[in-house]
Amino acid sequence: MRIEVLKGLEPWEETLIDLYLRCYKGMEKYAYTRPKDVRNYLRWLFKRAPSSFFLALEGDNPLGFLVADDHWEEGGERVGEIHEVVVAPENRTRGVGKALVQRALEHFREKGLKKAGLWVGKENKRARDFYTHLGFQEKGSQGKWIRMECSLE
Repeated sequence: MRIEVLKGLEPWEETLIDLYLRCYKGMEKYAYTRPKDVRNYLRWLFKRAPSSFFLALEGDNPLGFLVADDHWEEGGERVGEIHEVVVAPENRTRGVGKALVQRALEHFREKGLKKAGLWVGKENKRARDFYTHLGFQEKGSQGKWIRMECSLE
């Protein structure tokens, strides 16, 4: 497995839309469900973080992706924000998500950031446990979402 920076959405867009929709099967309350909306969301993500839209690949097969935004502000502080972690269901438990998150945290450190954060669905216990295992702590909640953060120092 290797992790690359996505150079452009065009060659991957349809594949990433399919991957996103498969990943959120059963958790639709936390996701876009129409391909058109996913396409717009992916374009927004790429515009926010064109140099840190990370794609995990095995050969030419995409295993997952993560978007690491180093221009985010949370509570008046600049933080590294993980907007999306998507790993194909058949590739979970293979270390893909961990490798993507570690790459994002490394990117944030390179940018001199002191903290990383993300939002995760309250009922998504698997993801919450995953992030806790990687050093994130719950810091609050808003509606159906839980805020998690970790120190980069």
